[in-house]
Amino acid sequence: MIIQLTGEFRQQMNRSNVEVYGPTTIKGLIDALDSSYTTIDFSNCNVAVNGTMYSNAWLQEIKEEDEIVIMPPIEGG
Repeated sequence: MIIQLTGEFRQQMNRSNVEVYGPTTIKGLIDALDSSYTTIDFSNCNVAVNGTMYSNAWLQEIKEEDEIVIMPPIEGG
C-alpha cells in the first residue's frame, strides 16, 4: 500500500509517500514504518484512512486499497 506522508514526516524523509506491504491494522502499519525507517519515530502520529482521522486506534483495520495519510500530531491551543 502507498502511504502518504505530511508535515515533519515528509520533510524528514524528503519524500511524499512510501510503500508498505502486509499490515492489516494501524498498529501493524506503524510497527512496519518504525522497522523500515529507524531514524524516524512514527509512534506519535495521526493516521487518516479514507479521509477519517484516527488517533491511538491501533486495532483499526486497513486494507491494501485504502487511502492512508500519516501526519504529525495535531496540537491545539
